Amino acid sequence: MNQRYPRRLFTKMLVAFLLVFLLISQVIWLGFSLFVHDDSPFSKQQRSLQQVQLASLSELLTQSGPVIARSLVESWDPDVRPQVTISPSSIKAFEDQEDERGVPTIISRQVGDKAGNHYQVVLDYKGLKHFDERGHRSWHDSLHIPKPIMFFAPFLGIFFSLLLAWNMTRPIRQLREGFDKVSRGDLSVRLFPSMKRRYDELSIVAKDFDAMVERIDVLVRAREALLHDISHELRTPLARVQLAVGLARQSELNIPQSLDRIDLETERLDKMIGELLTLSRAEHEGIDIDQYFDFIALLDAILVDVRYEAQQPEVDVVAHYDSLKSVTVRGNAELIRRAIENVLRNALRYSSQGQAIVVNLEVDRDTLLLNICDSGPGVAEEKISSIFDPFVRLQSPYSGKGYGLGLAIVRKVITAHHGQVSATNRQEGGLNIAIRLPRWPE
Repeated sequence: MNQRYPRRLFTKMLVAFLLVFLLISQVIWLGFSLFVHDDSPFSKQQRSLQQVQLASLSELLTQSGPVIARSLVESWDPDVRPQVTISPSSIKAFEDQEDERGVPTIISRQVGDKAGNHYQVVLDYKGLKHFDERGHRSWHDSLHIPKPIMFFAPFLGIFFSLLLAWNMTRPIRQLREGFDKVSRGDLSVRLFPSMKRRYDELSIVAKDFDAMVERIDVLVRAREALLHDISHELRTPLARVQLAVGLARQSELNIPQSLDRIDLETERLDKMIGELLTLSRAEHEGIDIDQYFDFIALLDAILVDVRYEAQQPEVDVVAHYDSLKSVTVRGNAELIRRAIENVLRNALRYSSQGQAIVVNLEVDRDTLLLNICDSGPGVAEEKISSIFDPFVRLQSPYSGKGYGLGLAIVRKVITAHHGQVSATNRQEGGLNIAIRLPRWPE
């Protein structure tokens, strides 16, 4: 697993989250520094110590005099003991001084004792290293983060960074594994069930991934079924050709009959291969649909041929549309003609003497709707949705010797032209094939 996934993205995200955490802490400190003008804890400690020293020294000087007061100074810790000056108040008074941080370096006060003497007490802190903040700064002070946060922040930062990085990279690893399985031919993989509770964009990607795999699975299965049906359909006429060749070799008397059979089976093979080529052209994007033609003129030419074929079974072909009107369609006129002919010939095959085939064309501003109705036996409801699949042939005495590719070609051609085709049984009997195509705006 580590070899397949070096976790570079995980490492990048982890480091990025940690840097963002550090940057946020510095921005917060900068905001407080700019907008909150207050002393640091060290400065407050200095001020408090200075006030305590000055107050205690002044009190002792008032009660016991300068000698006892100086003994108090001697008892202080040398690290915090300032230079103390006790002088008569007649001497020029000292002025208090502060450093750049606003912490006093020299403080003074006028004090009187019980004997009526007045003194000036001066505390000078300039020579003390204890009151230099730079000497008390530690490594974490440069980050401007308090000590309590320094103990918990690394653990919390790493924990949440690990959690966020894992949450972001885990679905990416799942997608990578899914694509790897698909590339190896496993089309049963699905990601959305395990990622649907994320409720984010990655769950939508997983849903689209599943839809893509399902579509590929359907196409692969359809292709395998088509190849199986083609091999099955080719085997029968080839077997008959081989049988005819064998009969011809047995006796010269069988040669004329065998040649006729070979000729018939060859014509059937040629017809089926032609239909397969048409189906293949209609299924792919190689169709030239950059032509423009008059759909009504094309329909008139088709009906002329169909009416000629309908003379022998004595079937009427009735058309309901304005033949003088012009309707422009963008697409391949030859494929559209073949698709409509397939529908009309199917209707003619399932029609009996005296029945009629009705062709109705409805045109609006954006689309045209062509309905082709026959009066035949119709199609069973459970099979009507599969009549547009390749090699589907209905068991009916009206069925011809086709290969079940006609309506499959119709669906592929109409779909390639951004149209729709559907079939429904008529209440009065027969089948209605509806073809809808986009109309080119005038």
